[in-house]
Amino acid sequence: MIRLKLSTQIESLREELKQWLKDNPPPRRAQADSTTATFVEVGRGWQAKLAGGRWVGVHWPREFGGRSLSLVEEAVVQEELVRVNAPQLLGLFGLTMVGPVLIKHGTRPQQERYLSKILSAEEVWCQGFSEPGAGSDLAAIKTKARVTAEGLHITGQKVWTSFAQVAQFCFLLCRTSDQPKKHQGLSYLLIDMKSPGIKVRPLRQITGDDEFNEVFFDEVFVPKENVVGQLGDGWNIAISTLMYERVVLTFARQIQSEVLLRRLLEREGEIVDRSLRAELAGHLAEACAVRALAYQHLIEYASGKSPGPEGSLDKLFWSESFQRLCKFALKLRGRLAALSEHSSEAGEDVFRYFYSRGRTIAAGTSEIQRNIIAERLLSLPRQR
Repeated sequence: MIRLKLSTQIESLREELKQWLKDNPPPRRAQADSTTATFVEVGRGWQAKLAGGRWVGVHWPREFGGRSLSLVEEAVVQEELVRVNAPQLLGLFGLTMVGPVLIKHGTRPQQERYLSKILSAEEVWCQGFSEPGAGSDLAAIKTKARVTAEGLHITGQKVWTSFAQVAQFCFLLCRTSDQPKKHQGLSYLLIDMKSPGIKVRPLRQITGDDEFNEVFFDEVFVPKENVVGQLGDGWNIAISTLMYERVVLTFARQIQSEVLLRRLLEREGEIVDRSLRAELAGHLAEACAVRALAYQHLIEYASGKSPGPEGSLDKLFWSESFQRLCKFALKLRGRLAALSEHSSEAGEDVFRYFYSRGRTIAAGTSEIQRNIIAERLLSLPRQR
């Protein structure tokens, strides 16, 4: 796979992590689905161990438990974790979205209360953005907050809320006032998932998992100190959240493509059909191109640039290429794949293919990403 020629300092970090992982091997990846007690127990324990070695949130400032390193070094950590087949971090949303937002926009009490427990996975977060009537149109949300002297009272519904059934907290976008432009009047809140009035209903996916959920809010009280930034500034903070998501989280997911590609390349000798071999080479070239683009953006951020709409390029190109790659892996299996059990290698290809279908929807559909690229990167006019 593609690798950058990195500085001596960064390569030294890589070697340090390699040695740490040799001394602290990761637990075997749990085969149970993402909502089981096993997944939570293994994920929380592994992340806590990484946090003890200061190997999570390495791009966070030192004062908040990180190492004050760049996003390039964060990417190096992700690469090495994938190399040893480490399980998914349980607190990925907190690490990649809530933490950076609180570091940039949060109050000192909010930072002191939440950041250390995000790093250790002692507290897990879910994201309350998508709604049944809004989909990827974030500004169209209808969940409302009635503002009183004591705090806010939330009423509404969120959907596709990953890990809501195991999360202790939710970062939520809601409407706190009626404004003529729909992206105005939104606020960004931190909500305790044990608050009275919250109901979580899991949604079973085509993969068999119930990672996603519907979440209902019925006059849920949130104290004013749980507002991030100012009331009405939620849109800007939400966009900041998504920019960070498309940098670190998308890069981490890109490595999933490389894991699958490595496995397919190990089987290359079995592929005698020349057209299939050519197709595999095409997928390899595409993965290298997507990875090179992601590296380019990480290097720009390491130079001081804040994450911006270019993250939509990374998300769009990776999710669509990953979907094609998973379809190709299934194609190599042939008709027997449809009869395989999920515990077998072929069954993993079936599972991964079903999983990949959602990657062009989650975190903003491909259509939304193309609109962002067209409007904010290419400055194309909106169709009237």
